[in-house]
Formats: sequence, C-alpha cells, structure tokens
Amino acid sequence: MQVGVSERWDPTDKPIIMVHNHTDVRANITVKDVASGEFIANNTLTGTDLSSPTGFLTGQNVHYPDDTGIREIQYAITGIESDGKEKLLNLEATRCTDCYEAIVEVDEVESETRLWSNPKSWPNETVPVEGDDVHIESGWNMTFDMENSPTYGLVRVNGYLTFLQGANLTFNAKHIFIRAGELHVGSKEEPHNGSVTIKLHGEKDSAAIAYDGAVETGNKVIANYNILKMYGKPRLNKMSRLLSVATKGADTFTVETGLDWVPGDRIVLLPTGYVRHMRDECFIQSYDNTTGVLTINTTLNHYHWGQAASTAAEFNGADVRGEVVLLTRSVKIVGEDIESWGGHILTGDTVELDGTEIKMRTGHLFLDHVEVYNNS
Repeated sequence: MQVGVSERWDPTDKPIIMVHNHTDVRANITVKDVASGEFIANNTLTGTDLSSPTGFLTGQNVHYPDDTGIREIQYAITGIESDGKEKLLNLEATRCTDCYEAIVEVDEVESETRLWSNPKSWPNETVPVEGDDVHIESGWNMTFDMENSPTYGLVRVNGYLTFLQGANLTFNAKHIFIRAGELHVGSKEEPHNGSVTIKLHGEKDSAAIAYDGAVETGNKVIANYNILKMYGKPRLNKMSRLLSVATKGADTFTVETGLDWVPGDRIVLLPTGYVRHMRDECFIQSYDNTTGVLTINTTLNHYHWGQAASTAAEFNGADVRGEVVLLTRSVKIVGEDIESWGGHILTGDTVELDGTEIKMRTGHLFLDHVEVYNNS
C-alpha cells in the first residue's frame, strides 16, 4: 500500500498516528520512503511505542507481531521534516512463507491403527488437549474415537484419519487442513452407522491461516487439498408433501404416513406462494407415522398450502402441494453459532515447491447423506 503525505504539512502541525490492522497471514510489514528507497526503522525491535510521538519523523512505525494478539501496524505522520514537497511511503507486507514445517512424505500407510485416545499413538505419548495444534503425520493410520474432543487449533492431515465406525463422535477444531493426507467418515460401501459431528469454532476476528505460499483461507475452515470423504447413514424419506394446510401460527400439520422421521429431526417447510423467503425451519417434537400428524417445537411464521390428494391430474402432472424437507443427517459439519459467523469448507488445487520438485495438490470432496449447517 502507498501513502501520500501532502506538501501542505507544516512543522507546527500536530502529528498523526495512523493505525492499520493486518491479517495474521502477513509475517511482517515494513515502511519504505519512496524518494530515498530506504526502509524506515521498525520500533518493535526496540520496544518503542508511538503513544507520545514528539520527535518522531514521518514513517517511523511499530508493527505488532501475531503473538501479541494485536495484529496492527502504527506509523507516524508529522511535519517535523517538512520541506514543502509531497512525501510518499510504501507499506510492504511480507506474506507468511513458513506457516508449516517441511513434511517428510511416505508412500505407504501403516497397517496398524492408532487410536486417537491412546497416549501411545502420539510421539510424546500425550493425547492432544484444548488449544493444541495437531499433526496427523504422513504414513500414520489414525482413528478418531472420542465422544467429544477438546477444541484443537490447527489440525493438519498428512496421513490417514478415519472416524471409528458405529460410534457417536464429536470432533472440535478451529482449522482442519487436509494437505497430503485423507479424512474419511464411513465409506460408500459401509456408511457410518453412528453419529459424527465435525464442529468448526471461531469468531470473525479469530486468527486466519496461510497454509502455504498460495493458500489463504481465513478462519473456521476445513481446507481440503487432497481427499475428504464422508458417508452418513441414508434416510429413507428425505421429503414429504403437506396433506393439510399448515396455517401461520400453527404447531401441528399433517404429512405422509410411514416416514422414518423422529423427534429432534430438523425440517423445513418450503414456500407455496410467490415469495421465496416464506419458508419455515423447525424441529420435530412428535410424529405419528400411522396418521401423519406432526408437531413441531415452535409455531409457523408463514402459510403453507396442502391437501390430501395430489394435484398432478389438475396441473399437467405437477404436484403443487407444499414440500416438507428433512434436513437432519447422522453425519454433520457444523459451524459454531457465534456472532453470525459461519464456518467454511474449501476444496481446491494448489502447487507446492519441494526443493526443485513441483507438486500439484488436487482436492477431492465426497459428501453423501451429510448435513452441512452454518457453513459455506
């Protein structure tokens, strides 16, 4: 960024301290005098702040590094050295280039399984705790088996990470980076028959991560540059039609009988009018699969049309009765509900330089019967 300081500055003018925030994927920010080409001293090194800038010259600055939690650069503009000419400053940001250490990759995955909860599965024989950064190393065959994990920082997957089949598991993390490894929940042939929730945590101003020189994804994210496969337990009935009118303010209406819907399932009633926002999302409180009577945990905000018989004969094969869609799945990716700031799922490609060798990372994402909530 370039800052132009006006020639109208006078030595008697009061100084101004400019403050800019910066993303934490910038390792450093330096200030340069364009005319002389010289960099201006960064007072972070001497511990000086700019709270009393008397005697400071234009461009003198303090850059607060990431470990301070401030993530700001502050620099002075004064008229002390004013010579009646415009002065230009360049603020040059250095991108993080060593955000993870070099990874030694192996071709084969170990045959024995490491259980996440077993201390002997980890090099230091300690199970990761709250706030830890976790590395599933290349060649590892790790199985996550915890009912509810602590919230980890950055989880890097360079090996093989699976979720214990048949168990009810919750995995909490701020960042999940699938680089050269794989993350699997169930399989196409054998979907996970328990429940799995991967929960992403973080606020709007939480730390972002630069995964390498080309990948910058923000925070609260699953960044996938190899393989992510998740297969939940299939639900037999993903949708029903309204067999009666569901009026505004009602908490009971009728859907089809014999559905596999249960209390606690999340559903949405889609609009039956011309306004696309007139939908209702709610949770099932009770469902009688012999009568089709369904009770929800709240009251409806909108009117939804329905009737007992299909309208296909009247509308050239179109059944225009209201649709009720089941949203709940046994495998979920959930963004922590905080500050209206959701999580992110990114699958992409990138190129890495390993010495003189160029490696292409290509992401593959497979989600089947997976619920994605408060994520984009």
